[in-house]
Amino acid sequence: MGLIDVLLLDLDGVVRHYEPAATEAIERRCGLPPGKLHETAFEPRLLQSVVTGGFTRAQWVDRVAQTVGPVAATAWATQRPSVDREVLGLVRRLRVAGVRVGLLTNGTDRIAAELAELRIADDFDQVFNSAQIGVAKPDLRIFMHVLRVLGVERSSVLFLDDSAANVRGAGAVGMRAHLFTSASDLTDACKMYRLI
Repeated sequence: MGLIDVLLLDLDGVVRHYEPAATEAIERRCGLPPGKLHETAFEPRLLQSVVTGGFTRAQWVDRVAQTVGPVAATAWATQRPSVDREVLGLVRRLRVAGVRVGLLTNGTDRIAAELAELRIADDFDQVFNSAQIGVAKPDLRIFMHVLRVLGVERSSVLFLDDSAANVRGAGAVGMRAHLFTSASDLTDACKMYRLI
């Protein structure tokens, strides 16, 4: 299959997970229609602005609060995510074996702090955050930026994301790209490329 030098992972939906039931509970408590928080926070233009550094996470939460109210917005913004221990275990195993592992996230200005809070900042060799780069997945420019910084062949990067559009974007620039639905997808991809 060819040598893989770098494993590149999405953050949310791959390494870090938010519980939909928690968001639903906030909506019920605050008298919001089901799905209102997600619809408000992830409105495409609003989301694009925050993940490309147009404004901060705090400003994003303020915008959400304007629609759903400050109580719901604050509760939503302070949810505690969980770390996929199976994914993290494999990441650690691969790094011990000499594989570089990075994150590529459509994130906010708070990503570094959030990784530190979860105590996983040291588990990744590099973190590529769209809010700092100014371009977000699936724009091909962010994948090209990552390749320039990594300084490796396109086909030597294995990328997993839970978004099909992002997977297509990575594949379009020549990365080995796979859709992530569970930790078994990562395990299977690593076996396919003989990383484990």
